[in-house]
Amino acid sequence: MSEWVHVAELKELARRKKKQVMVGGRPVALFLVDDEVFAIDDVCGHKQRSLAKGTLLDGQVICPGHQWKFDPRTGQAEDQDLCQGTWTVQVTEEGAVLLATTPSSVTRGSAMSSEAGSDAAGVLS
Repeated sequence: MSEWVHVAELKELARRKKKQVMVGGRPVALFLVDDEVFAIDDVCGHKQRSLAKGTLLDGQVICPGHQWKFDPRTGQAEDQDLCQGTWTVQVTEEGAVLLATTPSSVTRGSAMSSEAGSDAAGVLS
C-alpha cells in the first residue's frame, strides 16, 4: 500500500489549472479538469518536455515539444501508442492535494488499460 504525500493546495490549481510537483525525486504534473485533479508523469516520453509547461485545452494536455495531446485522466496520447504514467490523487475537504508515493501506472509505449488509469483522479467533496 502506498503512502501519501502533500504536494499542493487546490487553490493553487484553481488559478492556472496545472502545476509541476516532485514526488520521490520525480517530476509529476497536476491538472485540474472539470473539478477533478489528475496527475501524470511530467516528462513527456517522446521529447522529454515538461507537460506542466504545455497547454490544457478542452480537457487535453498539449505537449510544448511536439503538440501531442494527452488525456490527463489516463495518460494516454491521442492517436499515439505512448502513455504517460499516472498517479493516484486525493483531495481533502480542506483542499490539500495528496499523491500516492508510487505511480499507479508507468510511462510506456503501448496503450494502457482503462482500469489502470481509472484510479488516477481525486474527486472533490
